[in-house]
Amino acid sequence: MLIGIGFTNYDNSNSTQAVEATKAQSAKKKDVAKAKSASSHAESKRLASKKAKSEKAKAKSEKAAASKAKSESIAASSKAESESIIASSKSESERIAQSTASSKVAASEQRVASVSASVAQSQSVAESNRQAQAATAQVTTQNDTATTGTNNGGGVQTGSHWEIQDGYTWATRKGHSHIKGPGLPLDPGYHWEVAH
Repeated sequence: MLIGIGFTNYDNSNSTQAVEATKAQSAKKKDVAKAKSASSHAESKRLASKKAKSEKAKAKSEKAAASKAKSESIAASSKAESESIIASSKSESERIAQSTASSKVAASEQRVASVSASVAQSQSVAESNRQAQAATAQVTTQNDTATTGTNNGGGVQTGSHWEIQDGYTWATRKGHSHIKGPGLPLDPGYHWEVAH
């Protein structure tokens, strides 16, 4: 019996050791599982962090691209506006140049017309003066003829007579008349008047 007890004891100690080994293995498995879980959790966090960083970088890249596109759009708009202003300014300059040229041509034509009118007026005045002189000469000739016909040489045959410059009368003769003897001819530009 003793032997039986000894075997029982041995079995108990083996069984205790087996239980303890099983517990140790179970604890070890739990530790490994915890470690794996912690590692897996850490890996998940690392992947999530990496993914978040990647998304942030992607967002930054998209934001930079949008900003660049906006800058390019603004630059294109500014360039188009600048070109429009330049074209408008050029067009306005050409319109002003044409207007100035038209004004100069009109002013030149007006001066030519004015000079032509002035020349025409001068010619008209000259023609009028020539006609007036011709009429005066005709009247003077008629007066000379009438006077000469009546008194044979101007004035009375037996006395002196007055030679008065054309354009003057008996009343305004002073300094423009001469006394002529009988039979003397009339000087050009004068007419006869008998002393009053």
